[in-house]
Order: sequence, then C-alpha cells, then structure tokens
Amino acid sequence: MAGKILAPIHPGEMEWVLEEEAQLYNRKDEEETVKDALIRNLRVEGRDFSSMRFSAVLFENCVFQDCNFERGEFADVIFQSCDISNCSFENSYFNRALFRSSKGMGVKFCGSTILHTSVENCNFNYANFDSSKLEHLRFLETQLQGSSLSQCRCKAVEWSRVNLEHASFFQTMMAGMDFTDSTIHSLVLSENCHEVRGAVVDLYQAAELAKYLGIVIKNS
Repeated sequence: MAGKILAPIHPGEMEWVLEEEAQLYNRKDEEETVKDALIRNLRVEGRDFSSMRFSAVLFENCVFQDCNFERGEFADVIFQSCDISNCSFENSYFNRALFRSSKGMGVKFCGSTILHTSVENCNFNYANFDSSKLEHLRFLETQLQGSSLSQCRCKAVEWSRVNLEHASFFQTMMAGMDFTDSTIHSLVLSENCHEVRGAVVDLYQAAELAKYLGIVIKNS
C-alpha cells in the first residue's frame, strides 16, 4: 500500500499577486525565487522560464503553451485550472505539488524528480515522464492515453480511475501498483513483459496482459 502523500503547504494569505507576464520575467531576470504568490489569468506562449524556482505558489487559470520550465524547482505548488500543454518541465524537481482540473497534453517531465505529488481530474494525454524518479505520486480520474513512463524509478505510485490506454511502461517496474479501477489496454512493454510482475489487476485485465505472453484464454 502506498504511503501518505503530503499536500502542498501554503500561507494563509499570498504575499504577491502576479497577473502580468512581465512580473514573472522580472523574477527570472533577478534569479529570485517566486514565493508565497498567486499567479493567475496569465496567457503565455513559447516563453523561456527555465531554471526558475517556485515555492508556495498557486497558479490559477493560467495558460502556458509551449513554454520552457526545464530545470525548475517547484515546492508546495498548485496548478489549478491551468493549461500547460506541450510545455517542458524536463530535469525539474517537484515536491508537494498538485495539478488539479488542468490540461497538459504532450507535457514533458523527462528526467525529473517528482515527490509527494497529485494529478487530479487532468488531461495529460501523451505526457512524457521517461527516466523520472516518481515517489508518492497519485493519479486520480486523469487521462494519460498514449503517455510514456519508460525507464522510471517508482515508489508508492497510485492509480485511481486513470485511462492508460496505449501508455508505455517500457523498463518500468509495476510491482505493487493497483490498476483494478483503471484502463490499461494496449500497454507498451518490453518483449518479455517483465514490467507487469507484481502488478495488481482484475480478471479482465489479467486476460488482456496474458496476450503479451502469447497465452490464449479459452472460455469454457
């Protein structure tokens, strides 16, 4: 069973309210951590926010399209009703983060460390988590069709009502993960399918996975 996932810690009242792109760029230019801030209603496309640090920040109703957040640090951060589609968070660090009711189609988290994070009611179809460290991570009522979680190091990862159709778990061990209320049709696995050893599935899912092993289940 997965351990308790720690929620983001936020102050009672945010110190800063950022509603203009220039305010965010000023923090980047000054290499200053964005802390205790509400960032809302931003509409940004194709901008570079790489190596920025965010602590106790609420992103609310923001749209970041094709933006670069690579090598960023995100502690106690919430993305609420945001669109981060096609953004890159590669080689970033997340701790006590929450993505809620957000869209992240094609978002890239490759090579990142993601700890104590929840993804709830999101569309993360075609997201890429390859080669990431995932610990105490929860996906709840989220779309991850065609996503890639290859060669990830996982500990205490939870799946609840998640659509993982056509997702890749190549070289990612699924032992201890419970998929019984999620969709796992047409997963991408290695040739010997060793990734699924120890995964928790229901009878119908077991029959689906048996096809990878060349097993034919015959109805009596």
